[in-house]
Amino acid sequence: MAKKRTGKYCREKGHTYERKIAKELNELGFDVVTSRSESKSTDDNKIDLIDLSKNLPIQIQLKKTSNIPNYFKIRSESTVDPKSFCIIWAKQESRETNMVTVGEVALIDKQMLYELLKSYANGKSDSNV
Repeated sequence: MAKKRTGKYCREKGHTYERKIAKELNELGFDVVTSRSESKSTDDNKIDLIDLSKNLPIQIQLKKTSNIPNYFKIRSESTVDPKSFCIIWAKQESRETNMVTVGEVALIDKQMLYELLKSYANGKSDSNV
């Protein structure tokens, strides 16, 4: 029988994931902090990371769960522009003694994806000059 995870375990798992993604984005050159440490109202608005430099084109909610998050429900609970709303999801699977991440994906609005692709393509062609 699978071990039941406590609320404290799940909360700590989420906080650890927030710090991990913030660190990764900082390594990419952004100035990112967790909303828990910066702004309760932002955290309550379904945004887990704050880009202090305002260079990220997306607002990020993080999920580390077994089941795919309900993107549209979570997005509807936030007041941020739906186009810039992004969920980064770390899929969890149960192993003998613990949960493990088996993959990570980003769920974003299709129009935002197209804008990011266009920006990437334009930047790539500029660097070939």
